[in-house]
Amino acid sequence: MSAGTTPFWLDAPYRPRTPLEGDIEVEACVIGGGVGGLSCARRLAQHGIETVLLEAGTVAGGASGRNGGFLIAGTAIFHNDAHDRFGGERTRAIYARTLDAQREIYELAAELGAGDSLRRVGLLRLAVSEEEADHVRDHARALQEDGFPGELVERDELPPMLQRIGLVGCLTDHDAALHPVRLYRLLASAAEAAGVRIYEGSPVRDPVPAPDEGPLVTDRASVRARHVVVAADGALPALVPEYAERVRARRLHMVATEPLPPALEQLVYSRWGYEYLQQLPDGRILAGGFSDEDGDGSYTDSDDGSPAIWERVERYLREDLGTDARVSHRWTGVVGYSDDSLPYVGEVPGRAGLYVAGGYSGHGNVPGYMCGRDLADTIARKGPEPLFPADRSPQGLKTGG
Repeated sequence: MSAGTTPFWLDAPYRPRTPLEGDIEVEACVIGGGVGGLSCARRLAQHGIETVLLEAGTVAGGASGRNGGFLIAGTAIFHNDAHDRFGGERTRAIYARTLDAQREIYELAAELGAGDSLRRVGLLRLAVSEEEADHVRDHARALQEDGFPGELVERDELPPMLQRIGLVGCLTDHDAALHPVRLYRLLASAAEAAGVRIYEGSPVRDPVPAPDEGPLVTDRASVRARHVVVAADGALPALVPEYAERVRARRLHMVATEPLPPALEQLVYSRWGYEYLQQLPDGRILAGGFSDEDGDGSYTDSDDGSPAIWERVERYLREDLGTDARVSHRWTGVVGYSDDSLPYVGEVPGRAGLYVAGGYSGHGNVPGYMCGRDLADTIARKGPEPLFPADRSPQGLKTGG
């Protein structure tokens, strides 16, 4: 079914690390070489915990390297909606923690010499209907009342390209565009410098056992570990079946164009987040969306794409936004959507030593980094507990306030 190409972010020469071979024992084993797994593994090593990381494909080759390149604070739930669901105190705590994690990523990127892999350009949440315009205004109000940045941008102040479809926007200027593959492969090198051993091409057989249930098994090796972390967002339901009813794998479609004249400075999140785009410094526009039109077909762990959805994204660029560049790349990313739109992070109930981090619901770059770091602190018995317990019910997060 797929008519895709190599994802734009991954379309560069790369020499993968070797697979794990033989049988080993280690203190901690992290499964998944995306942002969550890399963040967790690096932090574990910084705590002095001997750690290996197993990646089925290549580092940042999964959802972390196939997304829209948005480094934005918060979660998949809009701030005003979060107030209604979780109460003010909990909502403020979540947003503040993600803002702190975002700042930490900025500092890390500078430390690693990431260059233009990360550009603090801001995010413009764009309303394309009157109903959504009212929601965007309420979203901005909720952010401002909680002391967070959120500036209303009226229609005549929008970029001309967006005035074709947009009614009003909410600008959060602390958000950033990133080249996820470049940044996360630098993070992988930083994890190795901290002492992590990373093995690529090492898929783990599912389901993943807890430490007292036997070793992890790959095609060429086995691993015994005191702590096992499954940080594989879209693969979480298969690897840890306890979450098969809580997290569903979902494919999201992306395209990249050939370079165009400058038209967009900020990231754009439009139509309740169903469409999202950015323009790179070289003029290329990267866009994704219309998962609602993909319907039930979007819930799959296959990265085969739908030509009809790619064509719909291209038509959106051409007819709604008025661009005329040729599309150079088409791809999908498979991510984990949770039942309450928040990730699950922590020890799996009843399975001592087995931990999960996943279910970011299409919003994983900042929360993924934060959750991986916090989970490592939990394992090392340092720092605060993760914000999104792995043993919760959806109602368990509502605290009022």
